[in-house]
Parts: sequence; C-alpha cells; structure tokens
Amino acid sequence: IPVPSATPLCLALLTSGLTASIGLEQAGRMKPREEGGCRETVLVTAGAGGTGQFACQLAKLAGHHVIATCGGREKAEMLRGLGVDRVVNYKEESLKAVLRAEYPRGVDLVYESVGGDMFNIAINALAEKGRLVVIGMMSQYTTSSSGGW
Repeated sequence: IPVPSATPLCLALLTSGLTASIGLEQAGRMKPREEGGCRETVLVTAGAGGTGQFACQLAKLAGHHVIATCGGREKAEMLRGLGVDRVVNYKEESLKAVLRAEYPRGVDLVYESVGGDMFNIAINALAEKGRLVVIGMMSQYTTSSSGGW
C-alpha cells in the first residue's frame, strides 16, 4: 500500500502496526487459524495503547481469542468495539484474578508492553509452551525509582 505522505498519522501507523505485526507473527509465532494454526488465547497488555490496538486487531483477524488490559472505561469500550473478547480494566478488576478464574489453562501468547507487576502476572499466566513477547516496559520508564526518561 503506497503511503501518500510522511505525515505523523502515516508514520505512527507504520511504526505501531509493524511493531505489532512483527511481534506477534515473527517473535510470537502467531499463526492464522486458516493456515493450520489452532485457536489460541492471546493476552495484550495496554491493549488501548498505540501498538496494543494493532495487536488486538491482528490477533482477532487471525481468529484468536483476545484478552486485553486497559485503565479506564472509555478505553475498555474502545477495545470492545475492536472485537476484544475479554477486556480487563485494571482500575476495576484484578487481571491476576480474572486469569486464574476464567483462563485456568493459561494463555498461549502474551504481547507485553507494561512491565512491573503486569509482566509478572503475564509470566505466571502462560500456558504450557506459551510464548511471551516483550515490546516495552512503560511502567519502568515512568516510575520515580527508575528516574523516568
């Protein structure tokens, strides 16, 4: 698809979209169901973020069950509009509790960009032979103990 111009919108689309695509398909080995892949459970942390939105849509387009985290009701509604199967608004419910109760088998693929506690929860929620793709650690960039950026 030709890019009409190097506007901020086009550049963001390319950067965020490619990060999600390469992260899920190459590093995470996510396969579309129609290409012999099985239906997997994919957890996207910060699902309403720039690259998280793309990750959610790509996993849904590939035929997978998508869980996405976010912090706020408006973001949760936006994720539902994208077709996310289970939205976890961490300001209203515990991701750890949701995963234990609703996904006792674990998740097959995690697309992680938050770090900290979210990273630890994601690691502990992996199914046998599950894959973890870390594309960032936003919580570590902004904490006072790390000095921020």
